[in-house]
Amino acid sequence: MDGVDRQARKNGRPEGFTMIQGSLFDITQDGSAAFVGLAGVMPAIRARMNVVAKNYEKGRDHLVDAINEVAQRENIALTRGGGKTITSEQLSKWLQPAATGHEPNFAAILCFCTATGDTSPMQPAMRVLGLVAVSPQDAKYLEYGKICAELNETAAESRKKRERKKMLEAEL
Repeated sequence: MDGVDRQARKNGRPEGFTMIQGSLFDITQDGSAAFVGLAGVMPAIRARMNVVAKNYEKGRDHLVDAINEVAQRENIALTRGGGKTITSEQLSKWLQPAATGHEPNFAAILCFCTATGDTSPMQPAMRVLGLVAVSPQDAKYLEYGKICAELNETAAESRKKRERKKMLEAEL
């Protein structure tokens, strides 16, 4: 056990846990953070939602209508009080990354993603867990690549066995 693991255990973190400190340079041009800790997840989600809302072709009022439509169709509460609709003002409050309070709940974020067809606001939450969301098409490419890698490993193992067999035959 090295000094890092000993210090991590002393601080209540599991062995092998490595602390990473983000910097101001970890913020990308699209407003999403390259590194997000737990405390930065909601601001990063809100920043990403803000970018998506700015790029929403039909405008903010139509975005509010689309979010409300999804929430009503799926019977989802968008607000703490159980409201199934929001106003433009509420959406504006959701989209302010640095603001405290008025955060959208998880179901509201899902309604936003469904209404816009853009899942990028979920990326910061996924990233902090060490995950990356991929499309079904990309998942197929990943599976294909994994199969190709396994086949290459199998071919390399077969080649080594054939070489070893030849060496043994030469010695016999």
